[in-house]
Amino acid sequence: MKSNIQILLYGSLRNMGKKHDDFTIRTDLESKSPLFDILNQVKIPPDRVQLAMVNNKAVYMDSTVYPGDRIALFPKEYPLFADWKDYRSAGGAKKD
Repeated sequence: MKSNIQILLYGSLRNMGKKHDDFTIRTDLESKSPLFDILNQVKIPPDRVQLAMVNNKAVYMDSTVYPGDRIALFPKEYPLFADWKDYRSAGGAKKD
């Protein structure tokens, strides 16, 4: 069953992908898929993303996204997330 997912773009990522006026990409997802694959599908290079969140939780790029999920992407120039990789290493991120 297809369901719509939302991808909210922040910072320089707002200039990427086919988006609506509110800097959100809406696309259909038929079944669960790795976040990395979804980003490639909508033409957002994963290496430009500093922090990815699914349903308001920080996730790894290989985390599973399900139909109906909401994704938020923050670029590398956001200094607030500069220590995100350390946070992941310490086990603070959600892993499937």
